[in-house]
Amino acid sequence: MIGDSRLLAALAKVVKRTKADGVSVCAHATTRRVVRFAYDAIHQTLVQERVNVIVKVARDRRVGVASADTLEPQGLARCVRAAERIARYAPPQESLAPLPARHRITTRADHVPATVRLAPEAAVASLKRLFRLCQGAGASLAGSFVLGDDEFAVANSAGVRCYAASTVAGAKLVTMYGRLSGYASGVHRDVRRLDLDTLLQRSLSQSLHRREPVTPPLGSYEVILEPEAVAELMAWLGSIAFGAKSLAERTSFLAGRLGEQVCDRQLTIYDDGNDPEALRMPFDFEGTPKQRTVLIDRGCASGVVYDSAYGARFGRSSTGHAMPYDETEGPLPLHLCLAPGRTTVARMIRACARGLLIPRFHYVNGLLNPREALMTGLTREGAFLIEDGRVTAPVATLRFTQGLLEAFSRVRGVSRERRLVADPSQELGCAVLPALHLAAFRFTGRSDK
Repeated sequence: MIGDSRLLAALAKVVKRTKADGVSVCAHATTRRVVRFAYDAIHQTLVQERVNVIVKVARDRRVGVASADTLEPQGLARCVRAAERIARYAPPQESLAPLPARHRITTRADHVPATVRLAPEAAVASLKRLFRLCQGAGASLAGSFVLGDDEFAVANSAGVRCYAASTVAGAKLVTMYGRLSGYASGVHRDVRRLDLDTLLQRSLSQSLHRREPVTPPLGSYEVILEPEAVAELMAWLGSIAFGAKSLAERTSFLAGRLGEQVCDRQLTIYDDGNDPEALRMPFDFEGTPKQRTVLIDRGCASGVVYDSAYGARFGRSSTGHAMPYDETEGPLPLHLCLAPGRTTVARMIRACARGLLIPRFHYVNGLLNPREALMTGLTREGAFLIEDGRVTAPVATLRFTQGLLEAFSRVRGVSRERRLVADPSQELGCAVLPALHLAAFRFTGRSDK
Protein backbone atom coordinates (compact mmCIF):
# COMPACT_ATOMS: atom_id res chain seq x y z
CA MET A 1 0.00 0.00 0.00
CA ILE A 2 1.41 3.39 -1.00
CA GLY A 3 -0.54 5.50 1.51
CA ASP A 4 -2.23 8.87 1.22
CA SER A 5 0.79 10.93 2.32
CA ARG A 6 3.17 9.51 -0.24
CA LEU A 7 0.69 9.36 -3.11
CA LEU A 8 -0.69 12.87 -2.64
CA ALA A 9 2.82 14.25 -2.10
CA ALA A 10 3.93 12.79 -5.43
CA LEU A 11 0.95 14.31 -7.24
CA ALA A 12 1.38 17.66 -5.49
CA LYS A 13 4.98 17.87 -6.68
CA VAL A 14 3.87 17.30 -10.25
CA VAL A 15 1.30 20.09 -9.93
CA LYS A 16 3.77 22.49 -8.30
CA ARG A 17 6.51 21.97 -10.88
CA THR A 18 4.27 22.18 -13.96
CA LYS A 19 4.12 25.66 -15.48
CA ALA A 20 0.68 25.91 -17.06
CA ASP A 21 -2.60 27.74 -16.69
CA GLY A 22 -4.11 24.65 -15.08
CA VAL A 23 -2.83 21.22 -14.07
CA SER A 24 -4.73 18.18 -12.88
CA VAL A 25 -3.19 14.81 -12.00
CA CYS A 26 -4.95 11.58 -11.06
CA ALA A 27 -3.40 8.30 -9.96
CA HIS A 28 -4.85 4.83 -9.52
CA ALA A 29 -2.77 2.13 -7.83
CA THR A 30 -4.10 -1.43 -7.78
CA THR A 31 -3.10 -4.84 -6.48
CA ARG A 32 -4.91 -8.04 -7.45
CA ARG A 33 -4.27 -11.55 -6.16
CA VAL A 34 -6.01 -14.00 -8.47
CA VAL A 35 -6.57 -17.75 -8.15
CA ARG A 36 -8.06 -19.55 -11.17
CA PHE A 37 -9.31 -23.12 -11.08
CA ALA A 38 -10.99 -25.68 -13.32
CA TYR A 39 -12.08 -29.32 -12.99
CA ASP A 40 -11.66 -29.15 -9.21
CA ALA A 41 -8.01 -28.10 -9.34
CA ILE A 42 -6.17 -24.79 -9.03
CA HIS A 43 -4.24 -24.16 -12.24
CA GLN A 44 -3.08 -20.54 -11.92
CA THR A 45 -2.16 -18.07 -9.21
CA LEU A 46 -0.84 -14.60 -9.86
CA VAL A 47 -0.30 -11.20 -8.32
CA GLN A 48 -0.81 -8.05 -10.39
CA GLU A 49 0.46 -4.70 -9.18
CA ARG A 50 0.32 -1.50 -11.15
CA VAL A 51 -0.01 2.26 -10.89
CA ASN A 52 -1.35 4.58 -13.56
CA VAL A 53 -0.84 8.33 -13.47
CA ILE A 54 -2.56 10.69 -15.94
CA VAL A 55 -1.52 14.33 -16.27
CA LYS A 56 -3.71 16.98 -17.88
CA VAL A 57 -2.29 20.45 -18.58
CA ALA A 58 -4.03 23.51 -20.02
CA ARG A 59 -2.17 26.43 -21.55
CA ASP A 60 -3.56 29.21 -23.73
CA ARG A 61 -6.85 27.29 -24.03
CA ARG A 62 -5.02 24.26 -25.36
CA VAL A 63 -5.06 20.92 -23.53
CA GLY A 64 -2.55 18.09 -23.43
CA VAL A 65 -2.90 14.71 -21.73
CA ALA A 66 -0.22 12.09 -21.08
CA SER A 67 0.10 9.06 -18.79
CA ALA A 68 2.79 7.12 -16.95
CA ASP A 69 2.94 3.82 -15.11
CA THR A 70 5.31 4.94 -12.38
CA LEU A 71 5.60 7.29 -9.39
CA GLU A 72 9.34 7.77 -9.91
CA PRO A 73 10.19 11.49 -10.29
CA GLN A 74 11.95 11.01 -13.62
CA GLY A 75 9.02 9.11 -15.08
CA LEU A 76 6.53 11.71 -13.90
CA ALA A 77 8.71 14.51 -15.28
CA ARG A 78 8.72 12.82 -18.71
CA CYS A 79 4.95 12.47 -18.51
CA VAL A 80 4.54 16.19 -17.76
CA ARG A 81 6.82 17.17 -20.65
CA ALA A 82 4.81 14.96 -23.00
CA ALA A 83 1.53 16.56 -21.87
CA GLU A 84 3.03 20.05 -22.34
CA ARG A 85 4.22 19.21 -25.87
CA ILE A 86 0.79 17.83 -26.79
CA ALA A 87 -0.88 20.99 -25.45
CA ARG A 88 1.48 23.16 -27.51
CA TYR A 89 0.22 21.65 -30.76
CA ALA A 90 -3.38 20.91 -29.78
CA PRO A 91 -6.16 23.02 -31.34
CA PRO A 92 -7.47 25.78 -29.07
CA GLN A 93 -10.80 25.14 -27.37
CA GLU A 94 -13.53 27.75 -27.55
CA SER A 95 -14.63 27.13 -23.98
CA LEU A 96 -12.58 25.42 -21.32
CA ALA A 97 -14.26 24.44 -18.08
CA PRO A 98 -12.47 25.61 -14.91
CA LEU A 99 -10.82 23.06 -12.66
CA PRO A 100 -12.79 21.93 -9.60
CA ALA A 101 -12.22 24.37 -6.73
CA ARG A 102 -10.16 23.70 -3.62
CA HIS A 103 -11.36 20.89 -1.37
CA ARG A 104 -9.91 17.85 0.37
CA ILE A 105 -11.22 14.29 0.79
CA THR A 106 -9.30 11.52 2.51
CA THR A 107 -11.02 8.24 3.32
CA ARG A 108 -10.14 4.64 4.14
CA ALA A 109 -13.70 3.70 5.11
CA ASP A 110 -13.83 0.93 2.49
CA HIS A 111 -10.36 -0.47 3.14
CA VAL A 112 -10.74 -3.71 5.12
CA PRO A 113 -7.40 -5.03 6.44
CA ALA A 114 -8.75 -8.58 6.70
CA THR A 115 -9.14 -8.72 2.92
CA VAL A 116 -5.53 -7.71 2.32
CA ARG A 117 -4.17 -10.00 5.02
CA LEU A 118 -5.95 -13.21 4.02
CA ALA A 119 -3.22 -15.80 3.72
CA PRO A 120 -2.93 -17.75 0.45
CA GLU A 121 -3.23 -20.97 2.47
CA ALA A 122 -6.61 -19.87 3.79
CA ALA A 123 -7.88 -19.07 0.30
CA VAL A 124 -6.70 -22.43 -1.01
CA ALA A 125 -8.35 -24.25 1.91
CA SER A 126 -11.67 -22.54 1.18
CA LEU A 127 -11.50 -23.52 -2.48
CA LYS A 128 -10.58 -27.13 -1.68
CA ARG A 129 -13.66 -27.36 0.53
CA LEU A 130 -15.78 -26.15 -2.39
CA PHE A 131 -14.16 -28.78 -4.62
CA ARG A 132 -15.14 -31.52 -2.16
CA LEU A 133 -18.72 -30.28 -1.89
CA CYS A 134 -19.02 -30.17 -5.66
CA GLN A 135 -17.59 -33.66 -6.08
CA GLY A 136 -20.04 -34.93 -3.47
CA ALA A 137 -22.88 -33.65 -5.65
CA GLY A 138 -21.41 -35.31 -8.74
CA ALA A 139 -20.48 -31.97 -10.35
CA SER A 140 -17.19 -30.26 -11.13
CA LEU A 141 -16.16 -26.68 -10.39
CA ALA A 142 -14.32 -23.93 -12.27
CA GLY A 143 -13.93 -20.21 -11.76
CA SER A 144 -11.79 -17.60 -10.07
CA PHE A 145 -11.17 -16.05 -6.66
CA VAL A 146 -9.84 -12.48 -6.43
CA LEU A 147 -8.52 -10.30 -3.63
CA GLY A 148 -7.43 -6.74 -4.22
CA ASP A 149 -6.89 -3.25 -2.94
CA ASP A 150 -7.13 0.12 -4.69
CA GLU A 151 -5.78 3.59 -4.01
CA PHE A 152 -7.18 6.51 -5.94
CA ALA A 153 -5.92 10.10 -5.73
CA VAL A 154 -6.46 13.42 -7.52
CA ALA A 155 -4.61 16.75 -7.17
CA ASN A 156 -4.91 19.94 -9.18
CA SER A 157 -3.55 23.49 -9.31
CA ALA A 158 -6.80 24.88 -7.86
CA GLY A 159 -6.12 23.16 -4.55
CA VAL A 160 -7.97 19.85 -4.87
CA ARG A 161 -6.40 17.01 -2.85
CA CYS A 162 -8.45 13.77 -2.78
CA TYR A 163 -7.53 10.25 -1.71
CA ALA A 164 -9.54 7.05 -1.21
CA ALA A 165 -8.37 3.54 -0.35
CA SER A 166 -10.51 0.42 -0.68
CA THR A 167 -10.36 -3.36 -0.86
CA VAL A 168 -12.35 -5.91 -2.84
CA ALA A 169 -12.93 -9.66 -2.66
CA GLY A 170 -14.85 -11.62 -5.26
CA ALA A 171 -15.51 -15.04 -6.70
CA LYS A 172 -16.97 -16.48 -9.89
CA LEU A 173 -18.15 -20.09 -9.74
CA VAL A 174 -19.18 -22.30 -12.66
CA THR A 175 -20.49 -25.76 -11.81
CA MET A 176 -20.77 -28.45 -14.49
CA TYR A 177 -23.03 -31.49 -14.42
CA GLY A 178 -23.45 -33.47 -17.62
CA ARG A 179 -24.55 -31.08 -20.37
CA LEU A 180 -25.63 -28.43 -17.88
CA SER A 181 -23.68 -25.71 -16.13
CA GLY A 182 -24.52 -23.13 -13.49
CA TYR A 183 -23.04 -19.79 -12.54
CA ALA A 184 -22.86 -17.53 -9.52
CA SER A 185 -20.73 -14.54 -8.61
CA GLY A 186 -20.27 -12.43 -5.53
CA VAL A 187 -18.24 -9.45 -4.41
CA HIS A 188 -17.66 -7.56 -1.15
CA ARG A 189 -15.18 -5.19 0.41
CA ASP A 190 -14.70 -7.63 3.30
CA VAL A 191 -13.59 -11.13 2.35
CA ARG A 192 -15.13 -12.44 5.56
CA ARG A 193 -18.56 -11.47 4.24
CA LEU A 194 -18.11 -13.20 0.90
CA ASP A 195 -20.36 -16.26 1.31
CA LEU A 196 -18.81 -18.90 -0.95
CA ASP A 197 -21.21 -21.61 0.25
CA THR A 198 -24.25 -19.59 -0.85
CA LEU A 199 -22.62 -18.89 -4.23
CA LEU A 200 -21.92 -22.60 -4.71
CA GLN A 201 -25.50 -23.51 -3.76
CA ARG A 202 -26.85 -20.97 -6.30
CA SER A 203 -24.64 -22.33 -9.06
CA LEU A 204 -25.44 -25.97 -8.28
CA SER A 205 -29.18 -25.21 -8.28
CA GLN A 206 -28.83 -24.27 -11.96
CA SER A 207 -26.73 -27.25 -13.05
CA LEU A 208 -28.08 -30.20 -11.04
CA HIS A 209 -31.08 -31.13 -13.16
CA ARG A 210 -32.13 -34.48 -14.58
CA ARG A 211 -33.81 -33.13 -17.71
CA GLU A 212 -31.93 -32.38 -20.90
CA PRO A 213 -32.04 -28.80 -22.22
CA VAL A 214 -35.08 -27.95 -24.33
CA THR A 215 -35.23 -25.48 -27.22
CA PRO A 216 -38.53 -23.57 -27.12
CA PRO A 217 -39.94 -21.96 -30.29
CA LEU A 218 -38.66 -18.49 -31.08
CA GLY A 219 -40.84 -15.53 -30.24
CA SER A 220 -41.78 -13.31 -27.29
CA TYR A 221 -41.82 -14.69 -23.76
CA GLU A 222 -42.33 -13.39 -20.28
CA VAL A 223 -38.92 -13.22 -18.64
CA ILE A 224 -37.64 -13.06 -15.11
CA LEU A 225 -34.18 -11.52 -15.22
CA GLU A 226 -31.97 -12.08 -12.20
CA PRO A 227 -29.66 -9.21 -11.11
CA GLU A 228 -26.66 -10.38 -13.18
CA ALA A 229 -28.81 -10.38 -16.34
CA VAL A 230 -30.20 -6.95 -15.50
CA ALA A 231 -26.62 -5.74 -14.93
CA GLU A 232 -25.60 -6.58 -18.52
CA LEU A 233 -28.43 -4.44 -19.85
CA MET A 234 -27.89 -1.62 -17.37
CA ALA A 235 -24.19 -1.41 -18.19
CA TRP A 236 -25.09 -0.78 -21.82
CA LEU A 237 -27.71 1.81 -20.86
CA GLY A 238 -25.07 3.60 -18.83
CA SER A 239 -22.79 3.67 -21.86
CA ILE A 240 -25.28 4.69 -24.57
CA ALA A 241 -27.92 6.73 -22.75
CA PHE A 242 -27.08 8.09 -19.31
CA GLY A 243 -24.03 10.26 -20.06
CA ALA A 244 -24.08 13.94 -21.11
CA LYS A 245 -22.09 13.25 -24.28
CA SER A 246 -24.75 10.91 -25.69
CA LEU A 247 -27.38 13.52 -24.78
CA ALA A 248 -25.40 16.24 -26.57
CA GLU A 249 -24.94 14.05 -29.66
CA ARG A 250 -28.62 13.02 -29.51
CA THR A 251 -27.78 9.32 -29.63
CA SER A 252 -29.32 8.76 -26.18
CA PHE A 253 -32.97 7.75 -25.99
CA LEU A 254 -33.29 10.53 -23.39
CA ALA A 255 -32.48 13.24 -25.95
CA GLY A 256 -35.60 15.34 -26.50
CA ARG A 257 -37.55 13.21 -24.00
CA LEU A 258 -36.51 14.60 -20.60
CA GLY A 259 -39.59 14.80 -18.43
CA GLU A 260 -41.49 12.27 -20.54
CA GLN A 261 -42.67 8.82 -19.48
CA VAL A 262 -40.26 6.37 -21.15
CA CYS A 263 -40.57 3.29 -18.90
CA ASP A 264 -42.96 1.62 -16.52
CA ARG A 265 -43.61 3.59 -13.32
CA GLN A 266 -42.12 0.77 -11.26
CA LEU A 267 -38.63 1.65 -12.53
CA THR A 268 -36.43 4.23 -10.86
CA ILE A 269 -32.82 4.18 -12.02
CA TYR A 270 -30.13 6.30 -10.38
CA ASP A 271 -26.37 6.46 -9.97
CA ASP A 272 -24.91 6.79 -6.49
CA GLY A 273 -21.17 6.54 -5.89
CA ASN A 274 -21.74 6.89 -2.14
CA ASP A 275 -24.29 4.08 -1.75
CA PRO A 276 -23.02 1.84 1.11
CA GLU A 277 -24.40 -1.20 -0.73
CA ALA A 278 -22.15 -0.46 -3.72
CA LEU A 279 -18.39 -0.42 -4.22
CA ARG A 280 -18.25 3.23 -3.23
CA MET A 281 -16.04 5.80 -4.96
CA PRO A 282 -16.41 9.21 -3.25
CA PHE A 283 -15.02 11.38 -6.07
CA ASP A 284 -14.37 11.21 -9.80
CA PHE A 285 -11.22 11.50 -11.90
CA GLU A 286 -11.35 15.30 -11.64
CA GLY A 287 -11.65 15.13 -7.86
CA THR A 288 -15.28 16.27 -7.85
CA PRO A 289 -17.39 14.63 -5.11
CA LYS A 290 -19.94 12.21 -6.52
CA GLN A 291 -23.61 13.13 -6.34
CA ARG A 292 -26.62 10.84 -6.36
CA THR A 293 -28.14 11.40 -9.80
CA VAL A 294 -31.63 10.18 -10.73
CA LEU A 295 -31.76 9.10 -14.38
CA ILE A 296 -35.23 7.53 -14.60
CA ASP A 297 -37.70 8.67 -11.94
CA ARG A 298 -40.72 6.33 -11.67
CA GLY A 299 -40.53 5.78 -15.41
CA CYS A 300 -39.91 9.43 -16.39
CA ALA A 301 -36.70 10.52 -18.12
CA SER A 302 -35.06 12.61 -15.42
CA GLY A 303 -31.45 13.42 -16.37
CA VAL A 304 -27.90 12.35 -17.17
CA VAL A 305 -24.51 12.54 -15.46
CA TYR A 306 -22.04 15.39 -16.06
CA ASP A 307 -18.36 16.16 -15.72
CA SER A 308 -16.89 19.69 -15.66
CA ALA A 309 -16.70 20.07 -19.44
CA TYR A 310 -20.22 18.89 -20.24
CA GLY A 311 -21.59 20.61 -17.15
CA ALA A 312 -20.24 23.94 -18.47
CA ARG A 313 -21.64 23.15 -21.90
CA PHE A 314 -25.15 22.55 -20.53
CA GLY A 315 -24.98 25.19 -17.81
CA ARG A 316 -25.00 22.53 -15.10
CA SER A 317 -22.69 21.62 -12.25
CA SER A 318 -20.61 18.47 -12.51
CA THR A 319 -22.31 15.50 -10.85
CA GLY A 320 -18.93 13.89 -10.14
CA HIS A 321 -18.84 11.52 -13.09
CA ALA A 322 -15.68 12.53 -14.96
CA MET A 323 -13.78 9.64 -16.48
CA PRO A 324 -9.97 9.46 -16.87
CA TYR A 325 -8.61 12.37 -18.89
CA ASP A 326 -7.55 10.11 -21.76
CA GLU A 327 -11.06 8.65 -22.18
CA THR A 328 -13.21 10.00 -25.01
CA GLU A 329 -16.71 8.82 -24.05
CA GLY A 330 -17.45 11.71 -21.72
CA PRO A 331 -18.98 11.33 -18.24
CA LEU A 332 -20.44 7.91 -17.40
CA PRO A 333 -22.35 6.41 -14.46
CA LEU A 334 -20.26 3.79 -12.68
CA HIS A 335 -22.58 2.94 -9.76
CA LEU A 336 -25.96 2.27 -11.34
CA CYS A 337 -28.79 1.28 -9.03
CA LEU A 338 -32.39 0.26 -9.62
CA ALA A 339 -34.78 0.98 -6.78
CA PRO A 340 -36.16 -2.16 -5.08
CA GLY A 341 -39.73 -3.31 -5.57
CA ARG A 342 -42.20 -5.22 -3.40
CA THR A 343 -42.13 -8.83 -4.56
CA THR A 344 -39.76 -11.80 -4.62
CA VAL A 345 -38.36 -14.00 -7.36
CA ALA A 346 -40.41 -16.93 -6.04
CA ARG A 347 -43.63 -14.91 -6.40
CA MET A 348 -42.59 -13.79 -9.88
CA ILE A 349 -42.18 -17.41 -10.91
CA ARG A 350 -45.58 -18.36 -9.49
CA ALA A 351 -47.17 -15.47 -11.41
CA CYS A 352 -45.62 -16.50 -14.73
CA ALA A 353 -47.79 -18.68 -16.98
CA ARG A 354 -45.12 -19.41 -19.58
CA GLY A 355 -41.76 -17.71 -19.67
CA LEU A 356 -38.03 -17.92 -19.07
CA LEU A 357 -35.92 -17.53 -15.94
CA ILE A 358 -32.58 -16.00 -17.01
CA PRO A 359 -29.66 -15.66 -14.57
CA ARG A 360 -27.36 -13.77 -16.96
CA PHE A 361 -26.62 -12.72 -20.55
CA HIS A 362 -23.39 -12.56 -22.48
CA TYR A 363 -22.10 -11.11 -25.77
CA VAL A 364 -24.59 -8.28 -25.45
CA ASN A 365 -24.41 -5.57 -28.12
CA GLY A 366 -26.22 -2.34 -27.29
CA LEU A 367 -25.24 -0.39 -30.40
CA LEU A 368 -27.92 -1.68 -32.79
CA ASN A 369 -30.13 1.39 -32.31
CA PRO A 370 -29.23 3.44 -29.21
CA ARG A 371 -32.19 5.81 -29.71
CA GLU A 372 -34.50 2.90 -28.92
CA ALA A 373 -32.01 1.01 -26.74
CA LEU A 374 -32.22 -1.91 -29.16
CA MET A 375 -29.88 -4.70 -28.05
CA THR A 376 -29.01 -8.27 -28.86
CA GLY A 377 -27.25 -10.96 -26.85
CA LEU A 378 -27.27 -14.57 -25.70
CA THR A 379 -28.56 -16.44 -22.69
CA ARG A 380 -26.03 -18.53 -20.86
CA GLU A 381 -26.02 -21.27 -18.23
CA GLY A 382 -28.89 -21.51 -15.81
CA ALA A 383 -31.72 -20.41 -18.11
CA PHE A 384 -34.94 -22.33 -17.37
CA LEU A 385 -38.41 -22.66 -18.83
CA ILE A 386 -41.32 -21.63 -16.59
CA GLU A 387 -44.69 -23.29 -17.14
CA ASP A 388 -47.80 -22.64 -15.05
CA GLY A 389 -45.80 -20.99 -12.30
CA ARG A 390 -43.16 -23.72 -12.02
CA VAL A 391 -39.57 -24.00 -13.23
CA THR A 392 -39.68 -27.10 -15.42
CA ALA A 393 -36.69 -27.60 -17.73
CA PRO A 394 -33.31 -26.11 -18.63
CA VAL A 395 -33.21 -24.14 -21.88
CA ALA A 396 -30.61 -24.24 -24.64
CA THR A 397 -28.82 -21.03 -25.64
CA LEU A 398 -31.17 -18.41 -27.10
CA ARG A 399 -30.46 -15.07 -28.78
CA PHE A 400 -32.59 -12.06 -27.90
CA THR A 401 -33.13 -8.93 -29.99
CA GLN A 402 -35.10 -6.44 -27.99
CA GLY A 403 -35.62 -2.71 -27.52
CA LEU A 404 -35.29 -2.03 -23.81
CA LEU A 405 -37.67 0.93 -23.87
CA GLU A 406 -40.35 -1.43 -25.11
CA ALA A 407 -39.44 -4.18 -22.64
CA PHE A 408 -39.17 -1.77 -19.69
CA SER A 409 -42.58 -0.28 -20.48
CA ARG A 410 -44.32 -3.47 -19.34
CA VAL A 411 -42.88 -4.46 -15.97
CA ARG A 412 -44.81 -7.05 -13.99
CA GLY A 413 -42.60 -7.08 -10.94
CA VAL A 414 -39.45 -5.77 -9.26
CA SER A 415 -37.93 -7.77 -6.43
CA ARG A 416 -37.37 -6.43 -2.92
CA GLU A 417 -33.97 -8.07 -2.72
CA ARG A 418 -31.11 -6.43 -4.57
CA ARG A 419 -27.67 -7.79 -5.32
CA LEU A 420 -24.31 -6.09 -5.77
CA VAL A 421 -22.97 -7.07 -9.19
CA ALA A 422 -19.35 -6.32 -10.11
CA ASP A 423 -16.31 -7.94 -11.65
CA PRO A 424 -13.62 -7.97 -8.95
CA SER A 425 -10.87 -8.30 -11.56
CA GLN A 426 -11.95 -4.96 -13.07
CA GLU A 427 -11.05 -1.65 -11.50
CA LEU A 428 -14.16 0.46 -11.99
CA GLY A 429 -17.89 0.10 -11.90
CA CYS A 430 -20.61 -1.89 -10.15
CA ALA A 431 -24.38 -2.08 -9.97
CA VAL A 432 -26.91 -2.71 -7.20
CA LEU A 433 -29.93 -4.31 -8.82
CA PRO A 434 -33.10 -6.31 -8.14
CA ALA A 435 -34.61 -9.02 -10.34
CA LEU A 436 -37.12 -7.91 -12.99
CA HIS A 437 -40.26 -9.60 -14.30
CA LEU A 438 -40.98 -8.32 -17.82
CA ALA A 439 -44.16 -9.07 -19.76
CA ALA A 440 -42.45 -9.64 -23.12
CA PHE A 441 -38.90 -10.21 -24.37
CA ARG A 442 -38.21 -11.21 -27.96
CA PHE A 443 -35.98 -14.20 -28.81
CA THR A 444 -34.82 -14.38 -32.42
CA GLY A 445 -32.23 -17.15 -32.58
CA ARG A 446 -31.14 -20.36 -30.90
CA SER A 447 -28.45 -22.98 -30.63
CA ASP A 448 -29.10 -26.69 -30.23
CA LYS A 449 -25.53 -27.32 -29.07
